[in-house]
Amino acid sequence: MINLLQSAPQGSWSLFIGRFHPLLVHLPIGILIVAFILEWMSRHRRLAFVGASVLPVLIFGAASAIAACIAGYLLSLSGGYEERALDLHMWMGIGVAVISTLLCVLRRYSIFRKSWLWVSSGMIILLSIAGHLGGNLTHGEDYLSAAMPFGQRAAVATGIANIEEAKVYDELIKPILEQKCMSCHNVGKLKGGLRLDSMTHILKGGENGPVLKDSMPELSEMYKRLVLSDNDDKRMPPKGKPQLSPNQVELIYWWIEQGASATAKVKELRKSPRIELVLESMQPSSGPGNHPFLPKEAISKAAASKDVDTLETLGLKVMPVAAGNGFVMVNAVNASGFDNKQAALLLPLKSQIVWLKLSNTQVGDSAMKIIAQLPELTRLQLENTAITDAGLQELAKCKQLKYLNLVGTKVSDKGLLALQKNKGLQELFVYKTAVTAAVFKAFPDTKIDTGGYKMPVLETDTMVFRKKK
Repeated sequence: MINLLQSAPQGSWSLFIGRFHPLLVHLPIGILIVAFILEWMSRHRRLAFVGASVLPVLIFGAASAIAACIAGYLLSLSGGYEERALDLHMWMGIGVAVISTLLCVLRRYSIFRKSWLWVSSGMIILLSIAGHLGGNLTHGEDYLSAAMPFGQRAAVATGIANIEEAKVYDELIKPILEQKCMSCHNVGKLKGGLRLDSMTHILKGGENGPVLKDSMPELSEMYKRLVLSDNDDKRMPPKGKPQLSPNQVELIYWWIEQGASATAKVKELRKSPRIELVLESMQPSSGPGNHPFLPKEAISKAAASKDVDTLETLGLKVMPVAAGNGFVMVNAVNASGFDNKQAALLLPLKSQIVWLKLSNTQVGDSAMKIIAQLPELTRLQLENTAITDAGLQELAKCKQLKYLNLVGTKVSDKGLLALQKNKGLQELFVYKTAVTAAVFKAFPDTKIDTGGYKMPVLETDTMVFRKKK
């Protein structure tokens, strides 16, 4: 597995101490500013008594500045930062430590007392610059400017008048990366040696190799990290950072699946029903009620958080299909152990579930009795499960079902004929099943996909690459 995170040596005292830098660095910032204010106040006759506290405060500030410098240096040894920006921040910090120590001497022996405020003013300026540079290293160069209430700044696309003409990378993917990922993967902070601020750097990958895998999102670290458990240390963005919305995750999945092009427009890429819904939600004039795989009428009742948490504890992902309509999709891509007994946990969300993906799980015919009780279900994926003709008898009760994937199951013509009563069934996938073409005439209005496609062999498919010795 490609690992984007630089592994820390086990039992490393230097890294352990270095990670105290974010804590220690705030001490001199506050303490040295307080010392400066106290000295300024003591110049007034009525407040001269506060002058006695300046030196103790200043000594504490200088000591904390030295400790922060030591911890910062040890942290820098772990890597992951742009060298020039790191060096500038380090020398600024060292400058603060040196000047604050010098001020202790000047204050203690009343040397150059008249120039003390000028020297300390220079230290405050240096302290501010060092702090700003440290913030840039940690959060990205646009950490402050991104929150400005004026000016232009990147935003994730939410309203595109003509979505079909939009460039997928420039207008859909890049804004997501800028908002949620580049604070840790930019020219100033190279977490795992990875930059995400241009297609050139994305394709180059990080310290341990590429993050995109030939149109296969499930094998691409750039996508895999997004769908890990919230408590997984490898999840990206890490816990505590702003997370991607389900629609943003879906866009990145689709972009990678379609080849991660830097120039392609939306209209040039193949679209699944799910991504069509995401794209439609980004158009101001469109509404999810017009989607062929969604009920016409939205519901106002949202799924209860406790019921969602119960499913996500098992590894299932519960995501809204669009804003404001209450419907959700449930995906068991990370829950291969989900079985017939656990299927009953879907019932508390029966009014909200419209799309259900149970591919490669342990569900079988008895789970179909539960699924048949989901009144709004329009899309069901059961690839490579234990469902048989008996299970299809139960699914015949799902009158609203429009999309059904049975690839790699043991269903046959007999079971499929039970679905004749589902007049709304629009798409049916039966590759690697016992279903024959003889039954297709019973579904004149249904698009039936039998799979087994054969692609022409290209010259590049037969090329052999050998490592140069």
